[in-house]
Amino acid sequence: MSWSSHTLLGILLALHLPAVMAQQVTVSGGKVAGLAMPDGSTIFYGIPYAAAPDGERRWKPPAPRAPWTGVRDASRQAPACVQGDAGWNQAFMQGASEDCLSLAVRTPTLDRQARLPVLVYIHGGSNAAGGAGSLAQDALHREGIVLVKIQYRLGAFGFLGLDALRQEDPHGSSANYGLLDQVAALEWVKTNIASFGGDPARVTISGSSAGATDALFLTYSPLARGLFQRAILQSAAPGAPRPASHSEAMGNALLERLALPRGAAGLAALRSLPAERINAAAANLPVSHGVDPSFTWEQQNVDGHVLPHSYAQAHAGGVGRDIAILIGSNTQELGADRKPDTGAVLVRAVFGAKAPAALAWYGIRDGISPAADPVLGSVPTQLMTDAWFRCPARWLAHRMRDAGTRVWRYEFGFGAPGSGKPPEHTTEMDYVYHAPQAGWPPVQRYWANFIRNGDPNGDGLPAWPMVGPDDAALAIAPQGIAAGHGARAGICDLMFEGLAYPPAPIIPN
Repeated sequence: MSWSSHTLLGILLALHLPAVMAQQVTVSGGKVAGLAMPDGSTIFYGIPYAAAPDGERRWKPPAPRAPWTGVRDASRQAPACVQGDAGWNQAFMQGASEDCLSLAVRTPTLDRQARLPVLVYIHGGSNAAGGAGSLAQDALHREGIVLVKIQYRLGAFGFLGLDALRQEDPHGSSANYGLLDQVAALEWVKTNIASFGGDPARVTISGSSAGATDALFLTYSPLARGLFQRAILQSAAPGAPRPASHSEAMGNALLERLALPRGAAGLAALRSLPAERINAAAANLPVSHGVDPSFTWEQQNVDGHVLPHSYAQAHAGGVGRDIAILIGSNTQELGADRKPDTGAVLVRAVFGAKAPAALAWYGIRDGISPAADPVLGSVPTQLMTDAWFRCPARWLAHRMRDAGTRVWRYEFGFGAPGSGKPPEHTTEMDYVYHAPQAGWPPVQRYWANFIRNGDPNGDGLPAWPMVGPDDAALAIAPQGIAAGHGARAGICDLMFEGLAYPPAPIIPN
């Protein structure tokens, strides 16, 4: 069979359609060229929003990126930030770099007059792993939403405290560099998102797991005020606040492991070490008393500048009352790998002196746990979900409500699509971001309504009441979608009795 040169050229163009139809946009720093997708949307990867935080710029606030000449290729995924091996993050570790302060955008239109709502997504990974990843499967743009995914410094590079860092900082701050990166990314969005069809006055921040925790902290930060109007917090596990003194004690422990002196000389040496050595030495640094090691880099670092106040103080002062909030967790998050007969031991570890009441609440008699609940799972699963996710979401929702914030809470009960398994940590993500399939719950519609209007309710959807005195929450489950009131109130009230923060207690292996 023979082919004409014209036909062959057409086939080659079709095979390489995204690259041939690259779209150019001018942003702070210069021009970028992204991928035109078959559905008419455009993806831009690796747009820098700040300079590389390496060398002398390690552990300093993000600085503006120097302008570039020509057109920057934004058609390929950018390197993730340097990170240690968490087991699941091998793809992000490959090619990871300290020159990683970039973001990715998927937009349905490049018309500056479109003024579409914007969602800025902060990835999870315990603030120690992960990255923006691919936007190829994301479908929120079909709802008329501009999606932005940002990267930020991770682990010790993003959240290390040191007295030498505090002393060199004009605000006397350290340990919140990852949050400062996120603020810088939001400032970039405010300046540039109109070029991608977005409205800088209609920005929602969101995240799952550690990304949700960071989004929560941004609602507390005066540096982020006015950069977003709404927040979606999926399975945040915020943990106890960490004072600057403990952040700096962790930094001193890192110096000791690397045989470096304290003070300016040790900091200078630390800035010259390879990133791999720092990540290795930063593994399993001591966390605050009563905080599970899982939360090493997720605790709230109260530094007086980025985060001036802890949870209760922030809400009592009315912080975030002008921000609409959607918050919740999955009916089962973690703990399915724990043996059911460890329930009594785990409950005693979490509740301490309150354990007798908690054991009765979980139905444990003579050390024997009841059979797994068909919706909530085994006692270990219930406990870990209650302690780290469900009860903190409820507590935060009530503090927000009391501060005058408009807040909606949910519980999501679907397992990963097609798996036939119960829900677990992050299984809501596909339903929120990917193209809906037959039989899926209308989660994406609720989220899109909230991003557009600051209210998840809309035509054809079961009513979702705001959190009020009746302790309302929407159950999104295979059994149906309906509002409930006061679910798990007894154990959550017991857990938070006498506390002014979510505890993130130690749960033994």
